Amino acid sequence: MSIFDSGVGDEMGFPQPALTGDGRVDIHVSEQDPEIARLFTQLKCTTPPKQISRRFAADDVQLRLNIVIQVIGSRGDIQPFIALGKQLKSVGHRVRFATHLTFRNVVLSEGLEFFSIGGNPTELMAFMVRNSGLIPKLESIRSGSIQKRRREMRQIIDGCWHSCFETGDGTHLHHIMDDLLGDAVDYRRRAFVADAIIANPPSLAHIHCAQRLGIPLHLMFT
Repeated sequence: MSIFDSGVGDEMGFPQPALTGDGRVDIHVSEQDPEIARLFTQLKCTTPPKQISRRFAADDVQLRLNIVIQVIGSRGDIQPFIALGKQLKSVGHRVRFATHLTFRNVVLSEGLEFFSIGGNPTELMAFMVRNSGLIPKLESIRSGSIQKRRREMRQIIDGCWHSCFETGDGTHLHHIMDDLLGDAVDYRRRAFVADAIIANPPSLAHIHCAQRLGIPLHLMFT
């Protein structure tokens, strides 16, 4: 039995909601229908839940997120994000810093988790200096630099995607522990699925990863 009363019937004879010109659906509920009337009666008789006697303080419930920070560029590009990551970690969030392998020790020394997305920041910066405009110079085309940069950017984009959900640190060596005698749980052996992404615009993959996973994205530039 249909609850709609729009005056338009389908091939089975049941009335259907009407589609308006602006894309909305115009639905009219027939309160005279016995089933609908009984449903409304039950809703009116439902006992409301007991009111909570006190208001929760902000510290009563703490939201802990898995946050991946995706950054490509030079040391100057990643340093502000390291400070942000440390602050997020200090309030209880788990922070994974996804960047070039060159900065692994820098990230780890600041107490953050590291994930390698590939790419050589020195070569990337040098290419941008040599080709400052939208159209690369002829010598870059002749030398094959463009094809090399395309392969490198594909590696970075793929690395950013895997940084959102892959266990390990992106080097595929997470099964080898740094400290065999230590009792601490190696972060590389803990499963990780991102709840949110923070990224700088040049990392490129950020918006696609966020859209595919259905999670928030916050873009920052330094």
